[in-house]
Amino acid sequence: MYSKLLYLCLAILFINLSFAQEQKIWELEHGEFKLYKSNGISARFESQNSKRHPGKFIASTGNRKGNRPSAEDIFITYRGTCGQQIKIETGQLFNHNPLLQTFIKTRKLEDLPIKNMLNALSKGLKKECEELESIRVNIGPLYIPKTESNTKAETITVQANMSKTNNWKLKEGFGASLDNLKIKFNTTPFLNTYLAVNYEGPCKTVQQLNIAPVFSNNTERYAYKKPTGMLYYEKIAKRTIKPFLLECPDVETFEFSLKDVPDNVFIREGTKGVIKANKSNNWQLNLSDFGYYSAEAPRINSYSDLITQLETNEFPFFERYSDFFKLFYEDFMDAYGTTCRNNLSNVTKISIHAFESRYNSDGFKISETSLGEPQVSYVETKYFNIYNKFAAYNKQTVMYNIFKAYLEGKSQNNIEPVRQAILFRLEGSQQINKYINSNCNDAKLKAMYNYIQKLARSL
Repeated sequence: MYSKLLYLCLAILFINLSFAQEQKIWELEHGEFKLYKSNGISARFESQNSKRHPGKFIASTGNRKGNRPSAEDIFITYRGTCGQQIKIETGQLFNHNPLLQTFIKTRKLEDLPIKNMLNALSKGLKKECEELESIRVNIGPLYIPKTESNTKAETITVQANMSKTNNWKLKEGFGASLDNLKIKFNTTPFLNTYLAVNYEGPCKTVQQLNIAPVFSNNTERYAYKKPTGMLYYEKIAKRTIKPFLLECPDVETFEFSLKDVPDNVFIREGTKGVIKANKSNNWQLNLSDFGYYSAEAPRINSYSDLITQLETNEFPFFERYSDFFKLFYEDFMDAYGTTCRNNLSNVTKISIHAFESRYNSDGFKISETSLGEPQVSYVETKYFNIYNKFAAYNKQTVMYNIFKAYLEGKSQNNIEPVRQAILFRLEGSQQINKYINSNCNDAKLKAMYNYIQKLARSL
C-alpha cells in the first residue's frame, strides 16, 4: 500500500512539473513577450511565430530611458529563429551620440557602450536557444564626416563575436565558423513575387541556394504567377549575397537555382541552370546558363514555316511547338499516305470522313451531317499508334480552341476569330499538298518524312 501511494505521489509531482515547465518564446501567442534583465538594461523577446516562419521571434534591447528619443539612443536587435550560431545587429549609429565619442577616437571594441545591452540580450538568447554556441555581433553602420582630425569621411562597421567556448566574452571579428555548423538563413519575399531564399545547412565554399516561392496561406499560393524573365531572380540573388556572407564569410562561389524557370527562358544544354556569382569577380552575377526563347527560337506561324524548319533536319526548342507539330503530323501523314502510297510498306488503311457538325453556344453538338464519300489514306502500321494518338489529341484541342475563339468573338460581336480558327487547318493542308506536289521520290521529302517520325516518337 505504501509503495503504491508513493508511486502515485511521484506521478502527480511529475505531471505538475511538466505543466509548470516554461514555454519557449516561439511557443507563446504571436505578439506575447518576455523580458530578460542585466544591470538595469532589459531585453524584450517577442513571439513572431507563423506558418511562413515557424519558431521566429524578435529579441531587442536598447539604452533609451523613457519613451522619448534621445541623442544617446543605441539599439540591438535579432530577428529569426534559434540556431547554433546567430547574428545580432545594432541599428544605425550616429556620430553626434555623446556615448560614442571615445570609440570614434580610439576605434577600440571595449570603448563601445554596449556591454550591458549585450549581456541582457545574450542572457535571453542562451535561455531560449539551448543549442546556441556562438553570437555574432554586427555593429553599425556609423558614418563619420570629414573633420580637421579626420582627414576623410568614412562609414564604419564593426564585427565582433561571443562564444560558449570563450565564456561569452566579446571578441573582435566574427570568428571562424563553428565545426558542423548548420545555419538558418531566409530572406523576406521580394515585392509581390513571393520569391525568397530559405536555407538551412552548413556553410560551403561553393554555396548552393534555391530561389523559390514562399507562401503563408492558400490565397498567396493561388495568386502566385511565375515571373517573366530573369530580372526578379537577379535582384533576389544580389540582395542575398551580402547578408549571407556575414553568416558564411568563407564562401567563394554562389550558385542560385530557380524553383520555377520563366516560360520565356531556357537552360542551356550542358549547364547547371544556375545564376553564379564569384568572389574573384567581385560577386558580379553570371547568367550565362540561361537564354531567352524569343531571341534564339525559330519563329513558326504556319505549316509552311514548319516545313522550312523540318527541311533543315534540326529543330531547336522543339518542345515549344509540340502541339503545333501534332496537328501538322496528322495532316501531313494524311496527305503523304494519299499521294505517296507506293513509298509505304505494311500499311494500315484509314478512312477520313468529313462531317458538318453544329454546336450550340454551350459547346454541345446538336447535329452532324456527312459531307460526301470518305477519303482513303494509308499510314505505315509501325506509325499508326502515334498517328492515332495525335489525331485524338488534335480533335479535342482544336475543338476547344474553336469554341474559345467563338466565345471571345461573340463577346466582341466579331466572328473573325472563329473563321480564322476553322480555316487555319484547311489552309495548312493546302500548304502540305503544295509541298508534296506528287513529287514522292524527292530525296528531301523522304528525309523529312523520316525526321518527323523521329520527332513524333520523342513526344
